[in-house]
Amino acid sequence: MSESQNTLATVASIDEELVAYLDGELDASGAARIERRLADDAGYRARLAQLQRAWDMLDTLQRSEANDDFARSTVEMIAIKAVDDAKTGQMRAVRQRSLTWVSVALAVLIAATSGYFYIQWRLDEPNRELVRDLPVIERIDEYRDADSVEFLQQLHQEGLFAAEVNDGT
Repeated sequence: MSESQNTLATVASIDEELVAYLDGELDASGAARIERRLADDAGYRARLAQLQRAWDMLDTLQRSEANDDFARSTVEMIAIKAVDDAKTGQMRAVRQRSLTWVSVALAVLIAATSGYFYIQWRLDEPNRELVRDLPVIERIDEYRDADSVEFLQQLHQEGLFAAEVNDGT
């Protein structure tokens, strides 16, 4: 807090104490404390005198009485404000409920979509294995004619299978 803010806060605090003293709102110990400070502090006494003069000037102002129209219009404004506040509260509650339902629906939709794609992926797994093994499946009849697995491995090492795959046959 800056020095000017501290000074303003101190002046406001002093004014608050002195106004409470002038209004008679302080208990006996608070009033005695103010009176001791008034006896010791000339600046404090000067501020009390300023506030007392302001207080006295307020007494010289013409007092106006509130008529029935003022009271009625004030009550009407309060009633209108209360109705507006109630409508705003209801709209806020409806909006909150709607947002909650939309959030739940969105969560369900995301969960259903994720579940669908996961199940599709799991169901397609055997098909992916078949696609991976398709070159072997296409030539299964030829492989049956081979006498042993060692013979097929020997053909593979000589590069005969690779040539067929590259030729597209």
